[in-house]
Amino acid sequence: MANGRPLPVPGSPEARNQGCTCPQPRPGQGGRDNPPAFDRNCPVHGIAAMARHRLAERGQVVDTEGDIVDAATEEELHQSR
Repeated sequence: MANGRPLPVPGSPEARNQGCTCPQPRPGQGGRDNPPAFDRNCPVHGIAAMARHRLAERGQVVDTEGDIVDAATEEELHQSR
């Protein structure tokens, strides 16, 4: 995430302190078969918040086109079609 820490659990006290508006999880909720409910407009877990978190993620930029051109020989670059 943006600061390297995972987001707090929706509805948890830590999430509420950050402005979370998601509903309180029900007992047993949170696994793959019973995922927690999210408020789409939640400032911590909602759609816009997820987009902000994804934009802030740092990852390796892969430039495959440059690598292909760099590896090509002069003859390959000037082939006629």
